[in-house]
Amino acid sequence: MRPFDPRQFYEEALKANGISVAFGVPDSSLSGLLSYFSSTKPVSEHIVTANEGGAVALAAGYYLSTRRIALVYMQNSGFANALNPLQSLMAKEVFGIPMLLMIGWRGKPGEKDEPQHALIGPRILDNIEANDFPYKVIPDTLSGAKETIAELVAKSLRDSTPVALIVPRETFLENENEAPSQIPPDLPTRHAKVEQWMSSEPDLPLSRELAIRCVHRHIKSTDLSVSSLGGNSRELYMILKENGEALGRNFFCIGGMGHAFGLAHGITMGYSSGRMFCIDGDGSFLMHIGNNAVLAGISPPNMIHVVIYNGVHSSTGSQALTISKESFLAMSAGLSYKQKFFVDDAEGLERACESASESTLIIVAVNDLVKKSLPRPSESAQELKDLYMKSFI
Repeated sequence: MRPFDPRQFYEEALKANGISVAFGVPDSSLSGLLSYFSSTKPVSEHIVTANEGGAVALAAGYYLSTRRIALVYMQNSGFANALNPLQSLMAKEVFGIPMLLMIGWRGKPGEKDEPQHALIGPRILDNIEANDFPYKVIPDTLSGAKETIAELVAKSLRDSTPVALIVPRETFLENENEAPSQIPPDLPTRHAKVEQWMSSEPDLPLSRELAIRCVHRHIKSTDLSVSSLGGNSRELYMILKENGEALGRNFFCIGGMGHAFGLAHGITMGYSSGRMFCIDGDGSFLMHIGNNAVLAGISPPNMIHVVIYNGVHSSTGSQALTISKESFLAMSAGLSYKQKFFVDDAEGLERACESASESTLIIVAVNDLVKKSLPRPSESAQELKDLYMKSFI
């Protein structure tokens, strides 16, 4: 009967159902279980993200390379943060990527709770139903919880959809038998020097397309890539089609703005035979910089994160970012990648790609020249996903 011992619940209800990796934002309803994760799991199996959408992106990437479901935990108020990637990337109507959401139920009807839960608490089940995600409330017995999770996992895999387990307060005992959680000892405490290879020309010589073509030339047949939504994905798609190259080595992140790097990081948790290039945009990079900051320090050596900086949201009419290039670069300089390069011409970008040997950030400043008409993928999102997943077979 509830409350469950965290270790026993993990071993008999989660691990027994094939779930050993977890990402999320902590909630007091899940405190005992999450403390158990923090005190027993390495960062290769448990990452506390800056927001819930970042956890969803990690779980998606992890599934793409391993075909295994990850646990994504959050409070019900955090479900709103997760909805963008859930709706625009993971839903069965888009890419259809399985994962198990564990949602702490604060503000449950009939229970006195904090005022901030007064709206979402009584409506969380309706909210999940409105998005057509299957869910169940956790049973009172461990055997019942194991069976319920098994049913949810089976449905998630069968229907290619996220599923949710709703967990009220006082479901878990406190985690009293393990060492207290602490910052992993291998996290970086010093920042690598930034290499700035800038041209002396008054006008930026590179366009976004030329920058992507340059990066693409450095992507070997053993490498994989992820491209962020909008122009980055459409221009890379155009280049691959022009060259008659297969599409299956790149994941076109056509939704979930700001989550391309999280998804790429999740993929590397099951992929190490080549390099991972994440081709990102400046607005996308900025949108979830908190998650990028968390992942930069734990990125594997095969990660190369290329951020194309043009200072605008070009695919929506070139609205300017409300941050100067100098501030953008200063912010990026503080991130914990092992190598960092700021460039603005083809020679600098070539040198940066050739020099990348550890987890790397390359920011390339480009001009605002873009083609008026760029092709959109004619393949469906699920066809693109299937092509990509075949790369791991």
